[in-house]
Amino acid sequence: MIEIKSVYKTFADKIVLNNVSTVFEPGKVTMVIGRSGSGKTILLKSTIGLSSVDNGEILYNNRDFFKSNIKIQRKIREEMGMVFQGGALFTSATVQENVIFPLDLFTDWTKAEKLKRVNFCLNRVNIEDANNLYPGELSGGMQKRVAIARAIVLNPKYLFCDEPNSGLDPQTSIVIDKLIKELTLEYNMTTIVNTHDMNSVMGISDKIYFLYEGQIEWEGVSDDIFNSENQNLNDFVFASEFFRKAHSSGTINGRMVKQ
Repeated sequence: MIEIKSVYKTFADKIVLNNVSTVFEPGKVTMVIGRSGSGKTILLKSTIGLSSVDNGEILYNNRDFFKSNIKIQRKIREEMGMVFQGGALFTSATVQENVIFPLDLFTDWTKAEKLKRVNFCLNRVNIEDANNLYPGELSGGMQKRVAIARAIVLNPKYLFCDEPNSGLDPQTSIVIDKLIKELTLEYNMTTIVNTHDMNSVMGISDKIYFLYEGQIEWEGVSDDIFNSENQNLNDFVFASEFFRKAHSSGTINGRMVKQ
């Protein structure tokens, strides 16, 4: 479990996170949505320790990341998996070298043990016989699968995904969403996904947070999102032509929505 308690963050006198408090639960996929500049990215960066906060606490199973010593911070980082926007694979490294990287960084396993784990993770994301290929030789969907394999290679407790479907076609996006959901349940991970993809939100989210100007302005589940009376949320959700048309018809994926 991750707890965010009264977090504030400013840049050049501009408040980008304003008294944000929430809880991310294990075994659930929590989606964070909002327009560009709403604070999603800095919230994610602060949560994983890439950006400090001005005030507040970020707790990993009651361990305050920023107040912990280096040893505890390193332990928490070992428990994290990260899928970056675009995959962020090392282009000059093979698939095997990309996935083995966290094991080289955080473990003292033998080479044989590392390779066994790498192959297990690649098989788990349905990639076989690609160990010696380079990212440039893979499709966008396969690159995201490799990124997910790398993210889970240390068997993390926490999985962070930043726009995991960016640049993917709708069919491949569904495959990646399903994989994230399956892995979350399989490993009982606390999964946090930053996204603009409302199809993903409706498809796999267990909880949704809508950020607006650095604050959590709405929270709920997918069954409630289309009946919200929050105008800022509605403007964001129905910016999609698909959802505007579906809303006008009165149903979205078979669900009745308020007119």
